[in-house]
Amino acid sequence: MSLSQDLHAAFAGVMRAHGLGLVSRLVFVVELVEDSGALVSLRGSVPDDMPVWSELGLHRYAIADIGAVVTAARVASSEEDE
Repeated sequence: MSLSQDLHAAFAGVMRAHGLGLVSRLVFVVELVEDSGALVSLRGSVPDDMPVWSELGLHRYAIADIGAVVTAARVASSEEDE
């Protein structure tokens, strides 16, 4: 089993335990601290043969979703200040 498959199985297990949906595709970016103390990024996707444009599309979707949540929080915060 590859690292990405192991991560998919672990993530799917957590989602299932919380009553959330089935994980069909997974794209991840993980920040790691190496033994030397250096920060490195690890990225990957499941399935392993996912086309790079599909992986990029999922990353862009995630960024847009995070941006929407941040914007909504700022709007709600500014309305409370008035």
